[in-house]
Amino acid sequence: MSRVIADLFGTEPGVVFPLLTKTARLDMVDYYNNGQQVAIQNNLAGESRLLELDSAYLKLQASGSKVVEMRMRKVGKDTVITVIETVMTPVPDSRLTQWNSHWQRYTSDRLFSMPSIDDFIIKKMPDELRLDLQDAMIFPLVQLTFKGENHNVIEATHGLEQFLAPSEYKRFAPYLKPSITYRFNGLKIKRVK
Repeated sequence: MSRVIADLFGTEPGVVFPLLTKTARLDMVDYYNNGQQVAIQNNLAGESRLLELDSAYLKLQASGSKVVEMRMRKVGKDTVITVIETVMTPVPDSRLTQWNSHWQRYTSDRLFSMPSIDDFIIKKMPDELRLDLQDAMIFPLVQLTFKGENHNVIEATHGLEQFLAPSEYKRFAPYLKPSITYRFNGLKIKRVK
């Protein structure tokens, strides 16, 4: 088992971090551990920067439009790495994947269900307004991020306020939850009721 998340960051085979060589990743960790946030040139001639790092959590500005967060945790005898990749489209949109310490992906949909815009709607939204919202949302944009003192909570937020015109958003806002919270439960990531 790897001791800290920096070890897993260094051994990642290039699926999560295709823009960064192993050497570049290890250099970023060394700089960070020496109190420096140095921008490293990535494979697209852009810049990548390590923003946060502790023993179990890492946050990286992979490029100008992408942020990657990693959270390592013990589940039984296994080490599980939960990765959140967020792309600015320009409204943030995330995806979550989970991996073991050998960077083999857990693929079961039962481990985490990405929230849709419907999950943010409170039940008392009028049906015609719900239909208007479905028409306005061509594709759902949901941002995920780790929260909490130990980054042990995942918060999902919708991008409707940035995506819709202010007058449109105002119609829907009273019927929308600002966020949804998830917690780790073994390999699963469960919505907090």
